[in-house]
Amino acid sequence: MVKMIQITNWGKDHWSTFAYVETLAVENKGIAVPDNVRMRTNEKTHPHLVGHLLGNMGGSKYPTRLKNKEILGHDDWDCLDDAVEEGLLEDVGTGLNRAFKLTEKGMKVAAMLREHKMKGGTFSTFELSWSFEEEDWKPKNEKV
Repeated sequence: MVKMIQITNWGKDHWSTFAYVETLAVENKGIAVPDNVRMRTNEKTHPHLVGHLLGNMGGSKYPTRLKNKEILGHDDWDCLDDAVEEGLLEDVGTGLNRAFKLTEKGMKVAAMLREHKMKGGTFSTFELSWSFEEEDWKPKNEKV
């Protein structure tokens, strides 16, 4: 399993993948079912999620772009798993049929991201506004 990337280090790939899932949820009564072919999939860590006709094969070649660096072996599915760990998404699917629902916190963050984009910002320049209680932002599995 790939190590979780904390939200303070997220860059273009995390935020664009989160925005994609938020759009899917808006269009599907709150449930986002990502299209495997549209997802950057590492066929080594997620072979069961490679899209039909191997359309997204080779995701292991492309690193995840973080705020200040890139990380190899981390794909869009890992970005979504990071969002689940940070409490922005709820995983409501299965290992084979992934589906997600935005949490209350996720909806607030999505609104901030949309506002940033509407004002001309990019996914890579998005800085999360820390308007929530510090305790709310601790990853679910982090020990205090």
